[in-house]
Amino acid sequence: PFPEGIDQWTHHYHRADNNPQSQDRLARAPYLTQYIGEPRYAPAPQAAVAAGGRIFMAFGHVAWHQREEPWLNTLVAMNAFNGTILWKRPLVPGIMVDRSTLIATDDALYLADDKSCKILDPATGAVQSEIALPAAEVGGTFWKWMALEDGVLYALLGPDEPRDPDAKWRSTNHGWPWNAISRGYNETDYRWGFGPTLVAIDPKTHRVLWMRHEDIPVDSRTLCMKNGRIYYGSFGQYLVCRDAKTGNEIWRRTKDKDPEVFQAIGPYRPGHGYIGGWKSTVYMKCTDQALYIVGPQVHWLTALSAADGRVLWRHEAIDLHIVIRDDGLYTIGPQNSTDRTRKLDPLTGKILAQYHTFRRACTRSTGTADGIFFRGHEGSGRLDLATGQVQWVSPMRPSCHVGVVIAHGHLYWLPWACDCNLQMFGAISLAPAGDFRFDQKATEADRLETPDPSALAVRQALEVSPHDWPTHRANNQRTAKTPAAVPARIARRWQFQPRVPVEMTSPVMAGGLVFVAGADGVVHALDASSGAVRWTLFTGAAVRYAPSIADGRAFIGSSDGWVYAVEAASGRLLWRFRAAPVERRIPVYGTLLSTWPVAGGVLVENGVAYCAAGLNDLDGTHVYALDAPSGQIRWQNNSAGHLDRFSRRGVTCQGEMLLHEGKLYLAGGNTVSPAVFDIRDGKCLNPPPSGMGSHAPRGRELHLVNSQVTVSGQPLYSRPETPVFDPSVRWTPDIVEAANATLSCQRQPGTNQWVLVAQDRNTKQPLWVEPLPGEPVRWPVALDAHGRLAVVLRTGHVLGLVP
Repeated sequence: PFPEGIDQWTHHYHRADNNPQSQDRLARAPYLTQYIGEPRYAPAPQAAVAAGGRIFMAFGHVAWHQREEPWLNTLVAMNAFNGTILWKRPLVPGIMVDRSTLIATDDALYLADDKSCKILDPATGAVQSEIALPAAEVGGTFWKWMALEDGVLYALLGPDEPRDPDAKWRSTNHGWPWNAISRGYNETDYRWGFGPTLVAIDPKTHRVLWMRHEDIPVDSRTLCMKNGRIYYGSFGQYLVCRDAKTGNEIWRRTKDKDPEVFQAIGPYRPGHGYIGGWKSTVYMKCTDQALYIVGPQVHWLTALSAADGRVLWRHEAIDLHIVIRDDGLYTIGPQNSTDRTRKLDPLTGKILAQYHTFRRACTRSTGTADGIFFRGHEGSGRLDLATGQVQWVSPMRPSCHVGVVIAHGHLYWLPWACDCNLQMFGAISLAPAGDFRFDQKATEADRLETPDPSALAVRQALEVSPHDWPTHRANNQRTAKTPAAVPARIARRWQFQPRVPVEMTSPVMAGGLVFVAGADGVVHALDASSGAVRWTLFTGAAVRYAPSIADGRAFIGSSDGWVYAVEAASGRLLWRFRAAPVERRIPVYGTLLSTWPVAGGVLVENGVAYCAAGLNDLDGTHVYALDAPSGQIRWQNNSAGHLDRFSRRGVTCQGEMLLHEGKLYLAGGNTVSPAVFDIRDGKCLNPPPSGMGSHAPRGRELHLVNSQVTVSGQPLYSRPETPVFDPSVRWTPDIVEAANATLSCQRQPGTNQWVLVAQDRNTKQPLWVEPLPGEPVRWPVALDAHGRLAVVLRTGHVLGLVP
């Protein structure tokens, strides 16, 4: 059974009143990441509902990038607690989904389209029954809007709507133009969701309980209902309140009889844009006492009496979002305003409180038990109602049409199409953290594991040359430079193939061995001359950077939250240290990871092994210096993730580490990067982030340029198939500089054929060109002291090239 105090998000705006305020009492700050799932990106427009432990997402007909196209016109059901996709089914193409035509309950999912309302099994997506009404009686078969209250289904029906063709823009640019959305969106007049007939239906028997017609079609963006009353209208023409049980009219206001009401509401705004929002947004909300006219279609906020439709008050501020709570009506001001986020008396409009913040662009604002979420400049903002201050949630932002969904004691971010400065993409959930200690200190007694010393009485040495390639990109400065020479001729002598295709790390070569690891958590040591497997180590989750080899040991950081030190020659475990504060695994893009993965590898210098554990800064980040021979703690920093203590934002582990002039650098994500630590004591040298949103470079790679450490490349958890499109995440060329030549992998123009090119550093002429049987990973090449090369492909194959 679900715990007491949870709420569900059954309608497009939470309930049929269009007020996006959840009644969930469990989804309270602070939070921990619950899961991160596919799809990473999704089309527009969107709708989402949640009930019965499931979240349902409707994706529409506009894909600005090719990466969103597989999800065009698709309904997706997802497990609300682990992000597993349960089922998906196609939607009727070209129908606007940003409206209330999707309703979720524990035992049914109502889906309306141009022909009927289909009642689906929420567990499987199978159609259980279908409600279809005679077109002659209801003025058409197209269902424009639905709501469910007290076991009765209410719907607006009308004539067919012109289909909006799928828009596949195939853009490779950041963002999108508001005048290039789709044919229908780009028209001056909004054409979706208008119908003449309102009906009440028993969903069990499909019997029509009552039916009412309007001569002027109802605008479904006005429809809302609460506690037995249903409200609707047509802009500038009329407003109506009906008894939901009987369909009888309670009151009606018209432009001829009540001009003061429509003058108070003001003129219609036909356009849309990134500040005001989408044309498809609703513009009427209700409570038991009042109606509120607000949205991109109007110029201000107007309150009318729910009892008779008379004007109560007007608040003259444009482009507001509102969230109605028991203690007041909250307005979230638009971008670049400083004085429009307020708390108002819902019945008088009196300003009760002022908050010096604003939202970014048009993403919907939604309310939890203790806060209000909105888009906060490349991330999410949370107005903390207890303090009146804003917390900035760095890793992800809400999707434009839906905002943050609150249900089942959790928060949900839907996948979206943007390339904003974010580090996490996809379907993302946060869970309440309760009294979890984010900065808990590690002790060796709790975290360090060592085998019986007698098992390691006999050691195998590994002779490493100064001309070997013992760590990621050759050295701890990540220069990819080596004093070794590239041989004049090369031959592919061997190939290692994993049992199943898996994304591998770049290679490391030392002591006659090639070291690689994979997203499957498996570490391989291969003979550099023959490719024979010398040893294999299994960790508990993905390994994103190859082992670092130092003093006869191989050091591995795993996404299971542990650091492993093994004998480099044999793979025997010497010690392992849990860098994660607790054992807590979560689904991340289809695999289980620690909430605090050691995702940046291990950097070893002068007998000290440095590592960092973290995924999202809000979960906390833990950075350690460990004694390389023993695993004992030299120092630890457990506060870098929350440099901004109020917002719980700061450094996280989003890429590699680099050592320079007594400082440890870490690709730290979109809030603080590069993160800088004093290697003597672990003190973080970055100031706390301040201001709205996230502005640090989010790339995974660090480079030393003129004694300055810079950040570049795609985010750590991005995929080549679904890249981020933004100039800030361009890759630096992954070129190896050897003593006599450079090494680079290149794709032959106009083909999918990749080659490895060795180019003489003096003459700039090719020494040789070696065809590759597939696409390489980033930094795919390592060169050892004897001129042997290892090349890693994205299929997981490792190629051995020998003089």
